[in-house]
Amino acid sequence: MAFEALQLVKEFLFPGRHSGTAIPPLDGGLTPNDALENADDVVELPEPDDVLLVGDSLYISSRNAVLRVPAAGGSPVTVAEFDGETGALTRLPDGQILVAVAGVGVASMTEEGRTRVVLSEAGGLPVHCPTDFAVLDDGSVLVTDGSSKHFGQKWVYDLMERNSLGRLLRFEPGGTATVLADGLAYASGVALTEDGSAAVSQAWSHRISTISLTGQGEPTPLKSNLPGYPGRLEPAAGGGFWLAMFALRTQLVEFTLTQRDYVREMMRTIEPDYWIRPALRSLNSGLEPLQGGQIRKLGVIKPWAPPRSYGLVVRLDADGHPSSSLHSRGGGTRHGVTSVRQFGDRVLVAVRGGDCVVEVNDR
Repeated sequence: MAFEALQLVKEFLFPGRHSGTAIPPLDGGLTPNDALENADDVVELPEPDDVLLVGDSLYISSRNAVLRVPAAGGSPVTVAEFDGETGALTRLPDGQILVAVAGVGVASMTEEGRTRVVLSEAGGLPVHCPTDFAVLDDGSVLVTDGSSKHFGQKWVYDLMERNSLGRLLRFEPGGTATVLADGLAYASGVALTEDGSAAVSQAWSHRISTISLTGQGEPTPLKSNLPGYPGRLEPAAGGGFWLAMFALRTQLVEFTLTQRDYVREMMRTIEPDYWIRPALRSLNSGLEPLQGGQIRKLGVIKPWAPPRSYGLVVRLDADGHPSSSLHSRGGGTRHGVTSVRQFGDRVLVAVRGGDCVVEVNDR
């Protein structure tokens, strides 16, 4: 009994250490700073999820709509509304804009707002959790499908159930889709690598993998054991990638995920906002679970406190190693980054948890 108790304490203090999955520290290119917190606002709007620059306009997915804003900033105008939460955006060579719609699939939208669904099924399963796009030279599109079970704000259910139900798809707009890989631990981002394969974020396994566009072979780790949950990937000027990391891992969450009976009871009896879980923003509520040290002293959150929500943009080199990063720490407001997009010398960041789109320096 004493030995089992000691092992339990070790697992709580150092979750996964025995299997080589301890959470790595934020150092080197990931050293914390306040650069994201201090970035310039472009526009404030509810829960922006992705941003796309077309000409002199920004198209921004927000809740169940796509909005248009002048590129220099201004008042948002609704372009189109959908039957689900909108997410990833991309533009095709013919000018059509693709929109990821939770619970629906992939929709095509003109700049004027005419819409139609172009992808809703692949491999006999619905595509109801599209998370990111990458357009290939031949006009076909790579789509990450996060989970075949949960979509939208139900992503936290997928994490708590420890699912690996994500896929990488390839399709011709208006045509059928091919499944290039499945069994992915919440496929949340995709971008092309220099050798022509796909770099794919797997949020629940905290890694970025490369996958062949032929659909042959298994995913190969590019960067493993990231300190947070990786989301969308975007090519960076000069090589490498921008990575939106929508939350950090914490020891308390990692430990909780190993306690399956507890997790099931927590999910059955407690509202999801108050689970021991990562989040895109803090609720500033006394009902939120204590995150293993996140306490205040003289009204200020301790700087070393492991946060429930966090803001993090990472610049990766071509090999997947973090070279620099921009942070909004535990006491900040720009948490829950869901997209980082580079358009020439402009780098725009959708901060869903902070209800804003900001512009940062290309460092």
